[in-house]
This record gives sequence, C-alpha cells and structure tokens, in this order.
Amino acid sequence: MIFDIITQVRFKSTRLPGKIFLKFLDTNFLSFFITNLKKIKNVRKVILACPDDEYKDIFVLFAKKLKVDVFFFKGDPNNVLKRYFYCAKKFSSPNIIRITSDCPFINPFLVSKMIKIYRNNKVNFLTNNKPRLIPHGFDCEIIKFDLLKKTYNSAKKKDEKEHVTPWIYKNYFDKKKNYTGLLKKNYSHLRLTLDTPSDYLFFLKNSKILKSIATKKKFQPYFNKI
Repeated sequence: MIFDIITQVRFKSTRLPGKIFLKFLDTNFLSFFITNLKKIKNVRKVILACPDDEYKDIFVLFAKKLKVDVFFFKGDPNNVLKRYFYCAKKFSSPNIIRITSDCPFINPFLVSKMIKIYRNNKVNFLTNNKPRLIPHGFDCEIIKFDLLKKTYNSAKKKDEKEHVTPWIYKNYFDKKKNYTGLLKKNYSHLRLTLDTPSDYLFFLKNSKILKSIATKKKFQPYFNKI
C-alpha cells in the first residue's frame, strides 16, 4: 500500500505572514517540519501543495534543499480542496496523509501508528481528532484517493472547499471505523499549532521540550512540561 504526505503550504497568512520560514532552533519551521515527516515509515513522497503566486520561487528552492516534491496550483488559493485534489491526481497518490504545515511538532511515530491502523483495517479514511484527545497541532488524516475524488466532486459549499475534509465529516465519517484515539489521556487543551505571533513566542520559550515532543518515540510525558 502506497502513501504520500501532502501538506498544504503558503507564504501569505493573515495573522502571521511567512510563519513557516520563521527561525526555530538552528533552522526554520518548514525545514524542521519536513525533516520529521521524512522519518515516517512507509511513505513514498512528501509533497508541498502551494498556491501559484509571487512566492513560488521560494518554495522551489526549499523543495530542492529538502528533497521533496512541490505542486503549484493556479486556481483560487482559497479553494484548498481543489488544490489538494489536483496535487494528489498529478502524483497518482493512492493514499494521502494530510498534515498541515502549521503543525510542525506532529510526531512521526504517531503518524506511523495511524498508517498501520489504516492499512490493517482497510478503511478509506482515518482521523485522530474526532473526538479530540490530541493537542491542537497533532492533527492527521489519511484519505484514499477515491474518497478524495468523491469529496471534490460532491463538495458544493464554500466551507467545504476552503478545507479538505469537511464534506467527509458531514457525509461519510463513522467514528467506529474512521477514528483512532491513540492517546489515553486528554491533551486537547494544549495548543501546538503555529498561527499567531503569540504561538511563535511560546514555541521559542519551549523549544527544547517541543523538539522532544516532535522527535522522541515516547513523546507523551513531555506534554506535561508545557
């Protein structure tokens, strides 16, 4: 079974422009994030899905440096579902792992467990956030291409196009089949997603702990330190 990670990436952000290029430890958030994604087992490709805008050249350079693929979408930058679908179609991705670039601390061992569950249970969709026990910033969804195609063809509402999976949750999601909790304790009060200047300052203050959360196999004890 083949898996590709497609992460939606952009430079423009209303609250924190260029956030993925901000400095973190001895690198930047995008490099830190991609380096961890490449540790996930049984993944064929890591693909950046970007709007085709004036920042295109920056992503070309980073894709070469990080040795990942990149896809540029020329349509409406707010139609993320269409960008995502066309990206998966171009790379013939049969099973897509969706992790957004504002989740730089997601742990590769957690994603590897989800891949195993997805494969063993032969499902078309798997999520770890309905209901939420994970911190905000640990969100991961695995989608079969056929279901992504059906979602793209069926989604009509604005909110169903601005994001990738709302239509799936409304029309397809079954908690017993399509959800895995993974964590025994509820950590949903934690915010580990990069969206605002205050997030960035918090991450700089707790950089060593966050690095451990993102890289160690036994990462859960570190949640209690932040």
